[in-house]
Amino acid sequence: MAMSINASTIKRLSEEVGQDTVTLLLNVFSDELEQYLRQLSDQPTISQVREISHAIKSSAASFGADELAEMAQECESRVKQGQEQWMNDHLSEFTQMVKGMAVEYKQLASNDELINRML
Repeated sequence: MAMSINASTIKRLSEEVGQDTVTLLLNVFSDELEQYLRQLSDQPTISQVREISHAIKSSAASFGADELAEMAQECESRVKQGQEQWMNDHLSEFTQMVKGMAVEYKQLASNDELINRML
């Protein structure tokens, strides 16, 4: 399940804060995703899943992880609606998306050439 990073979002972010800061922010975002991944992998309660998905939703959108942002929005919405079974059925998918994006952003942050291609 290869996901893509929205290059125009990264470009806009770079224009706002500068490329050096973007690299730092990409690392911070990847670290946050890794922290959420640990929480999701540790038998989270439905309430914890709601909190995690809420936190991921806006930060993922800010960093161009559009598919992850959409999934986090869906998870948060389903939990708010009391659809715990849906969340239980999709927790593995959500966890895998978080894991995949953490890896992608860590790779991006460590490779100036990749960042330059996006800019």
